[in-house]
Amino acid sequence: MRTLYLAGPIVGCTKGEANDWRVYVADKLAPHGIRGISPLRCEPITGHKYTGIYNDNKFGTAKAIGSKNAFDVRNCDMTLAYIPLPSNGSRHSWGTIGELAGTFFINKLAVLVSNDPIVREHPVLNAWSGWVLEDLDEAVELIIGILSGYVEGGKNI
Repeated sequence: MRTLYLAGPIVGCTKGEANDWRVYVADKLAPHGIRGISPLRCEPITGHKYTGIYNDNKFGTAKAIGSKNAFDVRNCDMTLAYIPLPSNGSRHSWGTIGELAGTFFINKLAVLVSNDPIVREHPVLNAWSGWVLEDLDEAVELIIGILSGYVEGGKNI
């Protein structure tokens, strides 16, 4: 089984906003022997939105969140960095940009997905990304094409 780290917005998002796209991508990849790894498997939510400030010493401190995310980037085969155009007065996900940088600096592959032309055209984000795409379905097709050849029974010719 191959793994894909699902980097994307969390802070300021509702549970659905943070999780729905990750579930969608993971469900599309699973039949191809590719597991989506979500940072939200451990991160607590209190109230209506993820705030980034938690009273959980195991998983909710800044150090714990950063350490787990770095662990995920190092241990996954590839990173999908989803940086959509912010809505409702929110901002781009700084954590996702950090995870994209981390992926690049350890020489792993990353796919950047954004519907924001400023993000897609940013020279540094482009340099850190093997591919820059506009939507998640394009990314899923690409990821299956790249990783499925490494999965037992996957398409390789």
